[in-house]
Amino acid sequence: MVEIWLQYLLALVAGLIAGSFTTTLIYRLPKIQDARNAPGREDDSPELSMWWPRSHCPECATPLAVLDLVPLLSWIFLRGRCRHCQAPIPAHYPKVEAGLAILACLLVANFGFGVEALAGLVFVTCLVALSVIDSKTLTLPDVLTQSLVWAGLLVNVMDLFTDLASAVIGAFIGYAVLWSVYQVHRLLRGIEGLGYGDFKLLAGIGAWLGWQDLALVVLVGALSGLVWALVRHKREGLRATTEIPFGPFLALGGLVGLFMKEPFVWLGMQSLLSG
Repeated sequence: MVEIWLQYLLALVAGLIAGSFTTTLIYRLPKIQDARNAPGREDDSPELSMWWPRSHCPECATPLAVLDLVPLLSWIFLRGRCRHCQAPIPAHYPKVEAGLAILACLLVANFGFGVEALAGLVFVTCLVALSVIDSKTLTLPDVLTQSLVWAGLLVNVMDLFTDLASAVIGAFIGYAVLWSVYQVHRLLRGIEGLGYGDFKLLAGIGAWLGWQDLALVVLVGALSGLVWALVRHKREGLRATTEIPFGPFLALGGLVGLFMKEPFVWLGMQSLLSG
């Protein structure tokens, strides 16, 4: 059996690696979609992908050295600036990496050191990536939301988080609920209150957690979104027509639903402290 301290060390490393990949996803995926949708793009021009070109500074385009690719530690060592041009590195890079490292440890505390925690890391990685992309671009890429649905159905073939029937029903209800809200809002007010990406995101969360947890997910998402909107309105004076990303709040609901699947996370943390 793997020692408890080694379990959390491995979870920390896995979370940092997932965080590093996620920051790349956040930076490149919107650009890839914009490039593919741009009119008049030359077919023979090099196409940006997740794997090409190699990681580089977005300001001076200098390829990163191997040591610069070490998650979070390189940011601390370089004091948040590019080694070559001294341009500041966006703050969301270390935040995402540190956040996923913490979440990976919480997954081990909640589910134990096994396949549930590993699958959970895939789930939370998708949620974090979608949250940041939505907050920056007001879009939820289909490649992530649809992958979330299929991955949720796949892992629940093994009944990891719920049974397969509940996962299928959860995906259907997740999409149908927000689609219905969208249609009612458009009928009453004549404007779109949600995007189709939100429907697909909730469908993905339903596929992972099952239909039984969707009420909690929507409640947490709605309440957290409302509080955020009220605070921002007080500070900045939001208008009624201001677009607000709902993806981050649905993702928060998904995280709450995930960690409520098992006894509270602090019970797992007690084993770390006592071990």
